[in-house]
Amino acid sequence: MKITNKTIQYKLKATDTTGNLVVIDDNSDLQLPSIEKLTDTIKGAGIMGEIDMPTYGQIGSMTFTVNNRADTAQYPMLSRPGEIKFEVIWVVDLFDSSNSKIGIQQNKVFMSAVNKTYDMGKIEVNAGADGSSEYEVYYLRKIIDGKEVLLIDKFNYKYAVNGVDYMANIRTALQ
Repeated sequence: MKITNKTIQYKLKATDTTGNLVVIDDNSDLQLPSIEKLTDTIKGAGIMGEIDMPTYGQIGSMTFTVNNRADTAQYPMLSRPGEIKFEVIWVVDLFDSSNSKIGIQQNKVFMSAVNKTYDMGKIEVNAGADGSSEYEVYYLRKIIDGKEVLLIDKFNYKYAVNGVDYMANIRTALQ
C-alpha cells in the first residue's frame, strides 16, 4: 500500500499578457478548487424528512486562491480581465508499505479561469503583505504520475473521473 504524506515542494505558472506560461514566485500557499455539486432539497411522500439531492453533473462555482507574501509585479498582471491559464505542479512524498520504501508522487493541475478578486495585502513594518488573488475556474484537469484522474470542462460539458466521462450520455441526449 502506498501512503501519501505531505507536499515537498510546488510551482505555480500562469499565462502572462502575451499568453506565455511564466513562473509566479513569492506565493505562500495555494488553495485549489473545491468541487461542490448544485443541489435541490426534495421532500414528500416516500421520503423520511429531506434530502439535499445533487443535480447530476452540475457543479457550482470553483474558486482557486493564490496567497502571496508580497505584492510583486506579477500579481497586478494576474488581475487583468479575460482568461488566465494556470499550471500547478507539486510533489508529495509517499511511503510504500509493501517494500518499506519512500518515494515521490507528481501532481499537476491545469486550470482556465478569470480573476474575481485581487487583494494587495497590508503594509506593516517587519511583516509580509499577506495579499491574495481569487479566480473563478471553468476548466480543471488533474494528473497524478502522468495519469489523468479528473477533467472538468464546464463550457464543453465534460466531467471525467479516471477516464469515465459522466456527461457523455447527457451530451448525447441533447443532440
